[in-house]
Amino acid sequence: MPDEMPACLLYLLSVGKEKELALRVHGEAPSENEIASWMRNGTVAHLRVSREGEHETFTLVVNFKHVVVARLAPYSETRMSSF
Repeated sequence: MPDEMPACLLYLLSVGKEKELALRVHGEAPSENEIASWMRNGTVAHLRVSREGEHETFTLVVNFKHVVVARLAPYSETRMSSF
């Protein structure tokens, strides 16, 4: 679904990294509890995402075992802030 708007923004900070990864998540947005569970259990999740300025989506496989901070934000064309 190339023209589908992202459901949310998901910001991830991984072990050993200084900058977070900002993901535009498509489809059903994960809940805060779901993300916390993934981090606690070291889940490997498949997320449908897109890059800023592009409409095509792709699957990104994320190992939440290495995520130390995560936050969700509503999607906005102008909102790509960092921690």
